[in-house]
Amino acid sequence: MGVVTSRSALSRQHQVSAETGFHRCWYPIALARDLSAEVVLGRDVLGTRVVAYRDRQGRAVVQSAWCPHLGADLSLGCVADGHLRCPYHHWSFDTAGTCVRIPSGDKIPSAARIFTYPTAEAWGLLWAFNGEQADCDLPRIPGAEEATTCFEAGERGRRDWETWIAVSNGVDFQHLRTLHGLPAGVVPERIEVEGTGIEFRTGNDYYLQHGRISGTNTFAQHLRVGGNDMFMMFSGVPIGPGASMGYFVAGVPKEQADRLSGVRKMMDQLSEEDAPVLAGMRFRRGILTASDRHLAAYFKYVDGFPGFLPPQA
Repeated sequence: MGVVTSRSALSRQHQVSAETGFHRCWYPIALARDLSAEVVLGRDVLGTRVVAYRDRQGRAVVQSAWCPHLGADLSLGCVADGHLRCPYHHWSFDTAGTCVRIPSGDKIPSAARIFTYPTAEAWGLLWAFNGEQADCDLPRIPGAEEATTCFEAGERGRRDWETWIAVSNGVDFQHLRTLHGLPAGVVPERIEVEGTGIEFRTGNDYYLQHGRISGTNTFAQHLRVGGNDMFMMFSGVPIGPGASMGYFVAGVPKEQADRLSGVRKMMDQLSEEDAPVLAGMRFRRGILTASDRHLAAYFKYVDGFPGFLPPQA
């Protein structure tokens, strides 16, 4: 079993330790299109390493990458007869993480298990929940459904910052004007903070912004400008302290599919403008003003978010 932890002190100090793990969120692990039954993917995430593959029924599986025998990297193995097989001594594990075969014929120890993460697919991404059981919904894009949206999912690559700090941009309405040079929008009167998410809605007759933070690592929004709808999701998964992998989803209504490339270009520009600031900052809870009230609410939300340390991390 893993360990449920408190991250509040570590969030305030902008650091991570082996004793506390990472927030109990849904994290993007890979692009769903890269997953197959023939190839075992390896990913360095959450201070450890995981493997991802598809079972015989095509369902996605995410598990710890370290074999409990001698610690071999299971991403170097394969899926054989429906089981994940270690490349070293060919111990085999089912999708629940239980060792089901040892070629030597020895009795299988009861402790011969690997951790299996709750797993789901949505918006072209493979998601894994950092916990033994998922206790919050998958991240969603306000106002959008996959069936009626033309969308593109992609990977940004390694980012030299914590995901929860980058997500604060979702409620940092001042930086949209100062850093990105966007026209001064309508700042919401308040943001709705619930157990595992934050949501807000603001706008006028010409402009709409409906944003949602899921967990501490995903910000998604529905924008409408002059009758044109666009959907955006910015997400990431920690690799370790101060580093993460970034993912995104860009979307438009299917009947406006020709506008998708423009939305993608806008997201690319926003990310490129944010990147040097996020990578170079020495984050601290500095002097906040009245205009930072939504940021302050977000930081308080992060402080109370539980953590989880998977076994074998």
